[in-house]
Amino acid sequence: MKIARCALLWLAVLLMFAVATAGAETLSERFKKGSSDFGAQLGWGWTADIPPGPNRTDLGFLFFFPNWQHNLTGVIGKSSWYQGSWFYHMEAGVALSDRNEGYLIGWSPVMAQYKFLSSKRRWAPNVLLGAGFSMTDWKDEATRELGSEFQFLLHLGAGLEYFKKEGAYSINYRLFHVSNAGIQFPNIGLNAHMITMGMRF
Repeated sequence: MKIARCALLWLAVLLMFAVATAGAETLSERFKKGSSDFGAQLGWGWTADIPPGPNRTDLGFLFFFPNWQHNLTGVIGKSSWYQGSWFYHMEAGVALSDRNEGYLIGWSPVMAQYKFLSSKRRWAPNVLLGAGFSMTDWKDEATRELGSEFQFLLHLGAGLEYFKKEGAYSINYRLFHVSNAGIQFPNIGLNAHMITMGMRF
């Protein structure tokens, strides 16, 4: 949690110096429909007792997932509280657990992100949701929750993104779900909280 506190402090300092930015024309140009870029998220996750039950597996993991985004809409909802852009988001990467060098290799091709944009600031809140699948040996540790090496992934998250002249930084929270949809049992699944730092190029 010390890393998460430092990351929040770092982001708060950036936001204090980022009140003014370019006008609406530059906003529309930067977030034009059809534009795309690459990025990555690096952070730490830890399993949560969801749903609560006895002897749930306690697992921590390092999360590194490069990603690609494509702007689907350009800037929409101009002059409204929800002004922003929808992005198609695809990511693939690895999560390494803190128990017996466990791994999860995942690909999530069905994801979307909405960024709440404004010409009056250089930062934007965002929300993320999506799904994918993975191969993992976490079932060797999470014997009550995971019954197979193949697992589906569900993502629900939110974050703050700070835009540089080129590229961006972000700090993000994500609820991360791993389960196999009843293909094999047990299938209680693992739920985890994640805090990540992101970068766009």
